[in-house]
Amino acid sequence: MGMRIENRNRELFLHRVFGYRGVIIFPWLARVFDRCDERSSSLPPLTKSTKSSQSNIHEIRAKSVTYYQVLTDTRDMPHIRAQTEAVTFLGNQERDRNLYAIPGLDYVAQEDIVPYTSTERTPIEHELFDKFLIYDSETTPNFVPREYLKSWQERHHQWLELSDVAKDVTHQIRVTVIPFYMGSRSAQGVAVHWWRYSIRVENLNPDEPVTLRERHWRIFSLSGTLETVRGKGVVGQEPRLSKEYPAFQYSSHISLSASSGHMWGTFKMEKDDGTFIEVRIPPFNLEYLMNFSYLIRQKLVVRQFHTSSPRHIHPLIWIILKPALKGAAWLTGRSARKWYRGLPEEKRSIFFQHLNRHKYKYVAIFGTIGSTFGYHYSTHIQIAPITGRKRYMLMTEEQLKYLCDLQKEELAKTYANHMMPENSKETQLVAKVAKKIISANVDLPNVRSIKWTIRVLNIDDQKAFVLPSGDIYVTRGMLQTVANEDQLAIVLGHEISHTLLDHSGENLSYLQLVDFLGIFASLIIWSVFPSDWASFFVTYLFERFLTFANRLPYSRTLEEEADEVGLMLAAKACYDIRESVRFWQKIHELQEKQAIPEFFSTHPASNKRAETLKRKISWALEIRHQCNCLPLIENITLGLPKILEQPLDKKTGLVHHIPVTILICSRLKNIMIEMSSLTQFGESQKGKKRAKLLKMNEFDGSIR
Repeated sequence: MGMRIENRNRELFLHRVFGYRGVIIFPWLARVFDRCDERSSSLPPLTKSTKSSQSNIHEIRAKSVTYYQVLTDTRDMPHIRAQTEAVTFLGNQERDRNLYAIPGLDYVAQEDIVPYTSTERTPIEHELFDKFLIYDSETTPNFVPREYLKSWQERHHQWLELSDVAKDVTHQIRVTVIPFYMGSRSAQGVAVHWWRYSIRVENLNPDEPVTLRERHWRIFSLSGTLETVRGKGVVGQEPRLSKEYPAFQYSSHISLSASSGHMWGTFKMEKDDGTFIEVRIPPFNLEYLMNFSYLIRQKLVVRQFHTSSPRHIHPLIWIILKPALKGAAWLTGRSARKWYRGLPEEKRSIFFQHLNRHKYKYVAIFGTIGSTFGYHYSTHIQIAPITGRKRYMLMTEEQLKYLCDLQKEELAKTYANHMMPENSKETQLVAKVAKKIISANVDLPNVRSIKWTIRVLNIDDQKAFVLPSGDIYVTRGMLQTVANEDQLAIVLGHEISHTLLDHSGENLSYLQLVDFLGIFASLIIWSVFPSDWASFFVTYLFERFLTFANRLPYSRTLEEEADEVGLMLAAKACYDIRESVRFWQKIHELQEKQAIPEFFSTHPASNKRAETLKRKISWALEIRHQCNCLPLIENITLGLPKILEQPLDKKTGLVHHIPVTILICSRLKNIMIEMSSLTQFGESQKGKKRAKLLKMNEFDGSIR
């Protein structure tokens, strides 16, 4: 059941912080990510006992909070320190280059609403007030909406809708950010997406005034660019937050060549005694989220029929059905072959005449089957987290959890006498490294929602794996193989990546798809080949072909993806990611005699993995450097002279191979990169009494 939005429409109010008068016109339900509420001095331990109690890592949970779209009284605008005068958007018209500005609109949280009453028929001076509302003494509040308000809201819904709010508090300074998607325009065939963001800076301890001196922004785009911009003050001002004026609000604009991105940064503020403090600007998404109901209302999507949610086969049912379907395909094909071979020559001629007469019917039947399969495939395509790669996903979270629980039960039975105690030095070592990796990557999808646990198995096998549920297993043999914590971080980063990327569900889904195609091929083979032995032999060869040409290569692809993402996780945790090359070289030496060729393996060859990771070291070290990690000593053995001083090579590494949508380091201080090229809007125009049509090319300036 969804959360109810409190209805306070048409209510007059005073703003709790800025004191202006206004009227509520309609509400929004926003997700508020308050990092101050969720922050703790240290993460809880990652180890878990055999009891049912569970410990979780630091999470940033969204709270649903009601915000209101309001009209502000233009008489109060000159006396407050808030830019509430214009909401801007590009609209739907691709043929023009216009920026629309609607003056006197603001977004106000429930907590900032202070109701008041008035006997005036027009208590708020705003050019849209009389167009939106009409006085009615018999209602409470005394105003009812006109049809114009409803049509106006319908028309501008997409550009006005508020979804996410980010908050953080540093040194008693609260920063609140609300981003809005404005629209897109094409320039020389390339789409440019625009966002507006509103920022409120509030001094929670006004007895100690501060002055905002500098801003420092980091902007990451899905296209792979990471830009930095720094400047004095904001919107041409250096606001002072004191007892008289404890808060300041402003808005600015940003454009990206990609439809998604991320921004975060810091404000440098000066106290009256001359000391400076760094205030965090919380990370927030720049996303283009087209509202489906809006598309329907605008007749951009025509709903001709209703479809249900994708139907998923339970994995255990598929395990039983798979051999049954294979047997059915063999028997059906064999029966069809024997039936045809037993037909007299004249009946075969009649059979082909029948096929020719009804060929369009059979084409329609097989076309319908193919279309159904294509529809099923297209409705089960997902975007992989972190990498943004498209993939076929048949498994649901519930099914994967069910299989994961079965696997945990089996592991508990198998290794019941081999679990090392929670306070053992081996378990504590794994927990220490895992905790550091996870805490440095809480900005990535799924990290916060998974309950991570640690288990060390007292066996000689060199194994490490992580279940989709977040249960991390490492063997004593693996701990004896790694030379240091950095190599252990490489191993754990790789295995954690499998869980974050949901590779288990993806691989099972892909195998089921290949199995289905194999069953269909078996039906054809047993129908066509002349004898049972020939059919059986060809079916066996085709199964081996599917394994070596599809199943194993796909598994190796997932392993390579986990290697690359795992390298990023370890780099953000400030580990020496050059140890990844040494580790896989060592594994290659240990397994050289008994290693099977890569063609027959689910994993890439160890020496190949070492070479692949070596090519990505410069990219990973650049990420490590951006996260403000301590510099590493030059690695002579790998031949990487002064690699930390080299610029990021965008032709290698994740920037080219994996378009990461979010990249936030837990250490953001003193990270500055000169911004080369980024098109921005400047601050909004002030003090307009009516909606204006402003040209895009009139806006120019810096990120405010």
